[in-house]
Amino acid sequence: MRMQNCPHCGAENSARRNTCYQCQRPLSSQPEDQSPPAARSRWDMIETQPGAPKQRSLRPMPEAISSPAARAPAAGRPRPRSYMPVARRGLTHVRRMGVFFRGLHTLTRSGIALASACREMARQAPGRLRGLAQEMAQAAEAGQPISSVMERHRNLFYPWHIGVVRAAETGGFLPEAFDQIAQAYEVEWETRSALRLRLFVYLFFGLPAVLLVIPSILMLRQPIPKEGWNPQLAIQTVLYHSRTVSLPIAVGILAAALVWQILGATAWFQGVQQQIVFRLPVVGRLARATALDRYLATLGLMLRGGLAIAEAAEQAALAAGHAVLTPRLLQIVPAVREGMPLSQALGAARLLDADTVNMALTGEASGRLPDMLARAAGYYRQENEVKRRMLLRSAGIVIGVLWLCVAGAVFLIGVRTYLDFVFRLADWMMQ
Repeated sequence: MRMQNCPHCGAENSARRNTCYQCQRPLSSQPEDQSPPAARSRWDMIETQPGAPKQRSLRPMPEAISSPAARAPAAGRPRPRSYMPVARRGLTHVRRMGVFFRGLHTLTRSGIALASACREMARQAPGRLRGLAQEMAQAAEAGQPISSVMERHRNLFYPWHIGVVRAAETGGFLPEAFDQIAQAYEVEWETRSALRLRLFVYLFFGLPAVLLVIPSILMLRQPIPKEGWNPQLAIQTVLYHSRTVSLPIAVGILAAALVWQILGATAWFQGVQQQIVFRLPVVGRLARATALDRYLATLGLMLRGGLAIAEAAEQAALAAGHAVLTPRLLQIVPAVREGMPLSQALGAARLLDADTVNMALTGEASGRLPDMLARAAGYYRQENEVKRRMLLRSAGIVIGVLWLCVAGAVFLIGVRTYLDFVFRLADWMMQ
């Protein structure tokens, strides 16, 4: 492939490009009224000349991004106040949001205008999502970006959702953004529902049985009264151990679950969770692949929309939404602003594998950096799917083994206590 050097910064670019991918300045200082040079070979007849305008098929943009406010410079748009969510929502909310964004993706991809799609979702969406869809429809009809509506309802969205939609509004790729958000919600719902189902089965059916067996075991371990056991005394003893042992255990487990639920709704605790999970063998790689998938996909969307590389890298880092990776991804932005190529900055950060960095380098040289970043994000998405399924299988095995250990320990203790009670009962009857 033929290359050309930028007369301003010296970066190598494909001969098909008109502007430098690094400094975004024209590659040719040729006057506009001067015709391009004649072809000197068959290769020149096939390949587009550097000074020739590049023919591109423009896709129609939605109503919400046709206004000057939506296409304002990146520096004038509000930035996320934090890359961590305001609150972690319940499983029902995750399911509803997945259906909501999947509906928006289907409607907008079929050619329906954004305002009409939001009006349709306002009639179908459940509960408070109807008001959200109504506000999004009003913003689209007024020529305002729907990301401004999402910014006002940060308790319903993750920050990276707002970043992805803002990038899609800039480049006119809202259906792709809706598809990405809907897929993330669907994956989250599938994972959390599978884990919750396994925990519910063991806790709902297994825990009451264990809590009922423990008082009986403790009753059998008591010394035999002189007058012997009678039904009334045995029932009183079992109820006493139920109040003093089983009930505190049940209350403690319930309190721990409630405290975990309350802390899990705070951004601080979610950040601590991400820092701990990031260092675990299998779960850490899954969280890493998920965050890098969001980063690369958002970065590709923003570059396709025409944003500068430094601004796109900063917004994509915030959209990654990870307490460990986002600060490290933000360190790439100053180096890119100083003129370092994006592929070199990504390689220096040592967050992506060598194949992804090479794909970014190839995209820079060929002028197809957004497409290469989107393909790299697809690889991370496939890796995420494989590791997620492996994690679900491993979690099911671990939960089952732990339950078998607890049930086995209770069973062995119960058998030993029963045999000991039989021998003590025989001695008592011989006296």
